[in-house]
Amino acid sequence: MIATPPQPVVALQETAAVMFRVNQVGYPEDGPKRMLVMARRRVASRRFSVLDSRRRVVLRGNAGSTGRWNGRYVVYTLDFSRVRKTGLYTIRFDGSRSPRVRVANPAGLYRALADGALSFLQSQRDGPEVIPGVMHRRPAHLSDSSASVYGIPRFHKNALAGPLVPTGEHVNVSGGWFDAGDYLKFVETASFTDVALLYAARDYSSGVSNPAALLAEARHGTDWLLRMWDQAKGVLYMQVGIGDGTHSESVLGDHDLWRLPQADERTNPKPGSPRYFIAHRPVFAANAPGQPISPNLAGRMAAALGLCAQVFAHSDPAYAQRCLIAGQTIYDRADTNPHGALVTSVPFGYYTETEWRDDMELGAVELYLGTAAIEASAPAGLPHPQALYYLSPAGYWANAYILAKQSGQDSLNVYDVSSLADTDLARILTTPVAIQAIEHNNSVEVPTDIPSLLKDRHDQLRLANRLARREPFGLANPAMPTDTVSHALGYAVQTRLYAAMGGGSSFQALGQRQLDWVLGANAWGTSFVVGAGSVFPHCLASQIPNLSGSLSGRGAILRGATVNGPAGVKELRELGAPEGFRLCPARSHPDPFQAQSGHGLGYLDDVRSAVTSEPTDDLAALTLLASAQLAAGS
Repeated sequence: MIATPPQPVVALQETAAVMFRVNQVGYPEDGPKRMLVMARRRVASRRFSVLDSRRRVVLRGNAGSTGRWNGRYVVYTLDFSRVRKTGLYTIRFDGSRSPRVRVANPAGLYRALADGALSFLQSQRDGPEVIPGVMHRRPAHLSDSSASVYGIPRFHKNALAGPLVPTGEHVNVSGGWFDAGDYLKFVETASFTDVALLYAARDYSSGVSNPAALLAEARHGTDWLLRMWDQAKGVLYMQVGIGDGTHSESVLGDHDLWRLPQADERTNPKPGSPRYFIAHRPVFAANAPGQPISPNLAGRMAAALGLCAQVFAHSDPAYAQRCLIAGQTIYDRADTNPHGALVTSVPFGYYTETEWRDDMELGAVELYLGTAAIEASAPAGLPHPQALYYLSPAGYWANAYILAKQSGQDSLNVYDVSSLADTDLARILTTPVAIQAIEHNNSVEVPTDIPSLLKDRHDQLRLANRLARREPFGLANPAMPTDTVSHALGYAVQTRLYAAMGGGSSFQALGQRQLDWVLGANAWGTSFVVGAGSVFPHCLASQIPNLSGSLSGRGAILRGATVNGPAGVKELRELGAPEGFRLCPARSHPDPFQAQSGHGLGYLDDVRSAVTSEPTDDLAALTLLASAQLAAGS
């Protein structure tokens, strides 16, 4: 049972003159604290007062102005960072009083948020080992245990445009997680999610209420990644299912139907039936047997399996060794001179990753640490039994990423894991073993160092700071107007990783502002994490909660689901979903967020708006990392 976090009283009812925007989960005692105000006019006085629960004034200050949000609203910032005592507070400004905000120990605020993200990932399980939970999940897609492999078909604008041709192979790809609100499964995103879970289990296990459940969920993900790799044939399978069928509907894909996952196998359609590939899901390979593997997939798979070796080295040595053998083998097969688009998904348009050097760096770093964890009992058949084998590649790919055109242009997300890689590489470079090897072993050359890694991290966060200063609510997003929540959460994690590397706390306020934005301190006054705060998404563009859960925000909700959040207003003009969904919100309900659109961004809490309301695994993984970091005090 996931504990409900303490929540302030926040509602969508707003005065005509002033609207307060707060982190609805709460603010850490010793951290930065900022409330934002949307005013219909420029205020006469910027004075504000902070009142405790007994209505005593504990702080006075002057509001700052960040400019105009849209034609209606001017935005002011109320900084109350000097309030450090645990309690509930309100702020009085321009004749109005804010909702109550909580100031408390980070663990008391954010552990429940991490628990919620973990609960969401548990609800995303596929196969026989589902956890019923509040959505009453049932086993699904059991035929994935003997799924047919197909050659890569042609697509046009993401729709299937060519025949599916079987290779004659059958593989066991059961289990894993649904990728998002649909039922597809991708190595591209599952490897990122598993890296995040294993990273949290290794470094921030005290940031969740049940570390054993975190470990079990990470292992569930790793089990599926291992099934997607054929060690004997040297083949990495990358995807289960097709998203969009043909325009003629002669072949239906996952995105063409709205149903619960267990419905897919209730019938047994024959070959040629439009529903055949719904019941008998195709599997696609990333490479031909024994051939090179796209470096983004090879690097991140190796990273997840290297982390597996670290996390399970003592509790399950045999499993750790299995992970390490697979991870090292996959890494050796990486195509480090790729041409054309990287291999991510079928079609590529679902996940348009372009950078891969960070994946190779993270793979080398985690294989170094994983090999070191079991070096004394290295199993037979391990390609590289000495951890130092990976020190040079880790430094090489770190330097290659720094010199690449995209370096410093992104945050931690499914497309960029450089912050995790740099953090762990910096740890390695401080160890006596690495120092001695670099100084005295001519065969170990590491073309980077801790100052270079810190500068790389600093440059990325400096860009984020610049972007945040230009945006009235402080959102830092280099990909504007897409992936808003993803980048905000990524920067929230990165700022703490930067401090752990020795970079200091200069970006602490930036990181907290990004988390505040995700949890309600934004123009729309809503948290983008279900169950976090008192205003959060009710109408998920996700089939399981839409068909099995509550649509009111009470009762059976998919707690911990993190949605895409605000997107470009142009993307909100065409709404739709396959037949069979439960309408949410009701047609009679006016859009409560329309007037808050600004700076090219809009937000809809609507089952038909996947661009804003679809929860995904990678977003939940970032929520878990960000909240577990804070709750663990790291």
